[in-house]
Amino acid sequence: MRKRSKYRAKCISSPMLINRGLINDDLELRERLIVESFAFGYAGKHEFDSLADMRNVLIIAAAHKGDAPIVELCNAMSIPLQAIRERHAKTGKFGFTGNELQMMRTFCGVYRDFWMRQPVSLYEAAVDGLQRTIYAEAA
Repeated sequence: MRKRSKYRAKCISSPMLINRGLINDDLELRERLIVESFAFGYAGKHEFDSLADMRNVLIIAAAHKGDAPIVELCNAMSIPLQAIRERHAKTGKFGFTGNELQMMRTFCGVYRDFWMRQPVSLYEAAVDGLQRTIYAEAA
C-alpha cells in the first residue's frame, strides 16, 4: 500500500540576497536611477516601461505569496503611473510631481527589500507570468 504524505517537493534555488547582492551588485543602482531619471527630466519610454515592469512583477509575486501590504502598495502605484502616462500624452515629456517622486523612491526601497527575502525561483516565475500575460494580450 502506498504511503500518503502531504510532502510536496519545492523548487530549490539560491536566495535573491546572493543574486542581487553579490552577482548583480549594480541592479539596485539601475532601479534607483530609473526613478531619478524622472526627477532630472531625462526619462523616456524605456524608463517608464521598466518602472511599470517592476510594479507588475512585484504584484504578481506578492499575490502569489499572499503579501497583502505589498499588493496594496502596487495597486497604489498605478495612480502615479497613470498620471505620468496622461502627462506624457499632454506635454510629450515624462515627469513626476514631488509626491509621486517620493512614492516612487519608497517603492524602490520596498521592491528591493521584498526581493531580498525571496528565492530566485519566485522572481523567475513572476517574470515568466508577466511575459505570458504580455504575449497573450498581443496575440
